[in-house]
Amino acid sequence: MAARAGIPTGERDDVVAYAEREFNGLHEGNAIRYGVAPASLAGLARRR
Repeated sequence: MAARAGIPTGERDDVVAYAEREFNGLHEGNAIRYGVAPASLAGLARRR
C-alpha cells in the first residue's frame, strides 16, 4: 500500500509505524477525525 501511495522507500517504515500507532489508538472518540464511523469499530479487538 505504501508503494502504491507513492511514499518514498526511505520513509515507508516510519509511515507504516505511524499508521499502526494511529490505528491501534482508534476509539469512538477520535475515529471521526479519520472518517471512521463508530459502528465500523464494533467487534475489533486490540492485539498485544
